[in-house]
Amino acid sequence: MAEEKYFKSITVAEVLKAKQEDLGLKLVCCEDYLNREITHRNVNRPGLALCGYLENFRADLVQVIGRGEYSYCKSAPPEILKKNVVEMLAVGNVPCLVITAGQPPIEALAEACLKAQVPLFTTTLDTSVFVGELSAFLDEVVSPTTHLHGVLVNVSGLGILIRGEAGIGKSECAIELVKRGHILVSDDIIEVQRRRGNILIGSCPTMIRHYMEVRGLGIIDVEMLFGVGFTMESSRIEMEVNLVSAGNAPLDRLGIDQNKVNILGLDIPSLSIPVTPGRNLAILIEVAALNQRLKNQGIFSAREFSRKVLEKMGAKKNENKR
Repeated sequence: MAEEKYFKSITVAEVLKAKQEDLGLKLVCCEDYLNREITHRNVNRPGLALCGYLENFRADLVQVIGRGEYSYCKSAPPEILKKNVVEMLAVGNVPCLVITAGQPPIEALAEACLKAQVPLFTTTLDTSVFVGELSAFLDEVVSPTTHLHGVLVNVSGLGILIRGEAGIGKSECAIELVKRGHILVSDDIIEVQRRRGNILIGSCPTMIRHYMEVRGLGIIDVEMLFGVGFTMESSRIEMEVNLVSAGNAPLDRLGIDQNKVNILGLDIPSLSIPVTPGRNLAILIEVAALNQRLKNQGIFSAREFSRKVLEKMGAKKNENKR
């Protein structure tokens, strides 16, 4: 199933509105140019760029002037510093510069920002604290994102993405899982983000949060029917379960092979379960989630069973040779 990938962005003005107090930001210059866009969750400390070395300079990131960079800026001749910063800001679309640790703005730095029309800020936070706070915020709002069709349920603490062709029973399976005490995250459309640390976070669009469409019943409110404890806004996605019509796909009877599915460049375990009359899919998914938790801990039951069988066969073969 094809993914619709896209990248979000946020303007400097929007960051200022949402996090000015938390980040301790104070604008020094270029108030008219706060519409510059931030498209990456990382930040950059432009130590070499301030010295005039611009090879591999990441101009698309927020530039942070920490204590080390600030010390150089204070000691450098003002005309050289201004020239280097103007050249640095001309490389690409620099969103803004931030001087950390409550250090006052440097005139040559402010003049270069004015000439390049790049906002300059100061913050009272230490460099490491500011970088951590800003990166965590940007990780939520500009991470690579895609939308998937399916159902996301948190089963025994493991985020299970249930997928399959239309009408195969994904929502009905999710309802049964909720009845068994598990938690619904999203039905029909799942917004998936790749977050820092190479994890996938699935969430529900606000408009359809805690609602489900069940064929024959229509739209139901899971939160009203079962209680607030049976829905959650987001969950890490750690496994895909693909519901398939019986006979449409070859099945691994032993479960030795570990199939994968790639979402936003990350591989997660994938399991295909055939749908046939009389099978309780919810219980199968519940057991699959528990089995995957064992695999995550290094316990692979199918491979352990296969190893024991092969050892037994080898032992019998040696006995017959005697």
